[in-house]
Amino acid sequence: MLDFSILKSQINQMVGEQRSRQDTYRRRAERALKELNRWQDWRPLGAKLTDSKTSWLLAGDLGEPLTTRYPLVAAPPSFTVIAADGSQIFPDRHELTLCYLINISSIVLHYGTGTKPLLASRPTLFYKEEDLYKAWNNRKIPVDGEIVGIQRSLMEFQELAHLAKQLEGQDLPVLALCDGTLILWHLEVKPEDFGAYVLSKFLETLEYFRGRRIPIAGYISYPRSTDVINALRVGMCPEHPVNCDKCPYRQDPELPCEPIEGMIDSVLFSHLLGPGERTTVFKSSSKILEEYGVHAVYFFYLNVGSEIARIEVPQWVARDRDLLNRTQAMIYDQAEKGHGYPVSLAEAHEKAVVRGADRELFYQFLRDSFVRQNLRVQVSRKSYKKKNVSI
Repeated sequence: MLDFSILKSQINQMVGEQRSRQDTYRRRAERALKELNRWQDWRPLGAKLTDSKTSWLLAGDLGEPLTTRYPLVAAPPSFTVIAADGSQIFPDRHELTLCYLINISSIVLHYGTGTKPLLASRPTLFYKEEDLYKAWNNRKIPVDGEIVGIQRSLMEFQELAHLAKQLEGQDLPVLALCDGTLILWHLEVKPEDFGAYVLSKFLETLEYFRGRRIPIAGYISYPRSTDVINALRVGMCPEHPVNCDKCPYRQDPELPCEPIEGMIDSVLFSHLLGPGERTTVFKSSSKILEEYGVHAVYFFYLNVGSEIARIEVPQWVARDRDLLNRTQAMIYDQAEKGHGYPVSLAEAHEKAVVRGADRELFYQFLRDSFVRQNLRVQVSRKSYKKKNVSI
């Protein structure tokens, strides 16, 4: 329970400090835009990025000026958008039995054909030994929330492929859309055998889409990414090659790259892009993408009217101008229909989300089933006290 009499003064202090930072942020935005315009000849910057040593994620594979803008092209008169999303009930050792649930939504929206949409979801319960424990390096490891999240993401992509297969024979453009990144960066810190299995299944789905020439895109709303800003910071450094671990300016009052530190890409491009316009494509430098092959992730920023969204696509989409234009047009159309956010993703979320009341009902069904089959029902004292508070 929050004590708002204490919290109120802290909130007022936070807001006051943020107001004082606005002028600093505005100056940084102006400087970042100046740096962006400085690299009309992008080739020297590209070479500097290639030679640099830094832990930052950098926007790579530069092929044109960073200020390049692509206007919106018309969406096809008839097309289909497929989307999937997921939610879960995590395993809870305080409940009467150890299990978890993943709910995956399936959305198919047809435009210009009069065909009925598909709005559905399907829950899957995981309770078997092989579901609850994973064998890594000859050890059994209990499944945790992060593993469930990775499994859910994989199921979302597999559902997209399943939906696309049901559309085979349809002679209309199709866009596959997911909420969030295409970069499975969580796998970088997971055991090698687990990561290899998940990645192989994920790349199988991307390969299916490549074979059908169906663009798949990850939509990131209000992104906090700094890949382009980081590239500009490398460009501001007088050193060549740049080695951030051995920065010779650490004792100076201000680092050469510091004037734009704290800026994010979406704010930078909000000063450049008009509604419907997108940036050039950039390649992500995330380490795990070394395993992606032709599916390495590229991204661009798109002004959907209400925000600057980050759109991630595989390499084969980024290098196909027709697929790239189609992706831009159809995502913008989706955002317009959804009043600022892609309508297919909004529907996918609504169908997938597991709310608190759903979770309580799930465990009530579980308890009732245990009782009907004369099985002992017992939860931890912690779980019991949380549901039966008394003083």
